Amino acid sequence: MTIASLKDLYFDELGDLYDAETLMIRTLPRLVEAARAPELREALKKHTDESRLHLERLELIFTHWGERPRTIACAGLAGIVQEADARLNQEATADARDAAIIGVAQRIEHYEMAAYGCARTYARRLNRLDEARLLQETLDEEGRIDHRLSEIAEAHINDDARSEADLEAEPPAGRLRYVPMDVIAQGRKDQSPLPIRNDVEDLGTLDGLVAEGELGAARYAVVDAGGLLKRRRYLLPLSLLRFDERARVLRVSLDRDVANRYPDFDRDQFQTMSDEGRSGYEARLLRFFPVDTHDEQQARRPALPDWLLTGTWITVPPHRAERLPAEARRFVNEFVPIHGEDAPPIRDRMVARDEESAAPATMRESATPPHGAKLR
Repeated sequence: MTIASLKDLYFDELGDLYDAETLMIRTLPRLVEAARAPELREALKKHTDESRLHLERLELIFTHWGERPRTIACAGLAGIVQEADARLNQEATADARDAAIIGVAQRIEHYEMAAYGCARTYARRLNRLDEARLLQETLDEEGRIDHRLSEIAEAHINDDARSEADLEAEPPAGRLRYVPMDVIAQGRKDQSPLPIRNDVEDLGTLDGLVAEGELGAARYAVVDAGGLLKRRRYLLPLSLLRFDERARVLRVSLDRDVANRYPDFDRDQFQTMSDEGRSGYEARLLRFFPVDTHDEQQARRPALPDWLLTGTWITVPPHRAERLPAEARRFVNEFVPIHGEDAPPIRDRMVARDEESAAPATMRESATPPHGAKLR
């Protein structure tokens, strides 16, 4: 077919979509049959019915023009369906197959959404507004099923498809590397130390960076906190630090006691670690600094590792606790004001408690009720 105008292109797109919807009506029932999760089967069944309605809308548009429905082979969708069939024929667990079905179904939806978007725009430019509204209705329904499939995947399908090996797999050996301060100083062309401070006190100085691979980006700052008998170094995510150019210091919104709970870093030991030891160290870092910080994921995070956390709570003023990063809040106690006739003048009172030695406190004895479960 020769395309000499926008009308020709519009009809070509409609014919492509007509073939695509016909193919969808044949393909979706196979996906329904292969799916196991009830909500996934229901969503695909519903979209099968919607696809029949989409086909009727396309036939109506052709009728508006006094034309019979045209079918132009939709090679793009045919290729996606072929990939879907191959995926369904692969040996897989039921959970992994459900995750695969969502993936191929969303590829199909995204293809159709792009095509319907083009057809709707052509209809508007041709002043066929009724047809544009019909196409927009279909486009909205395609968007809703795509969103529904994402909800199903994120609710549990993708997590169910993970195996124990997936959950326990360690990062590639030796991926992290230490960048000493003298290398950083050369890059900055400045040999002066970089202090790290909160609003009121020094926490230490920058002693280096921990980066990914030979060319990877830096992820952690190594803080030299000093010490009388033994120097202590620990890691802070670079995302917590900001450079105060005027004062020539790195700022961080952490009190000293809270910052001291961040992971220790022994540069000499790190440099001599075996591949296995370095992988284990990085795995512990990844458990402490999860990548996903969405509120809904917070509750599913693993507890802080024993090598990091002791039984004593850290106390900070409430206005500072609110500004702490998520991982720090896990080992900072809550603030509760004391009220009542026997209470002293209203003031901020915070109580630190050793989980192993302290007896449970009453509300009159302590401003903060026991929360031992928070440390487990």
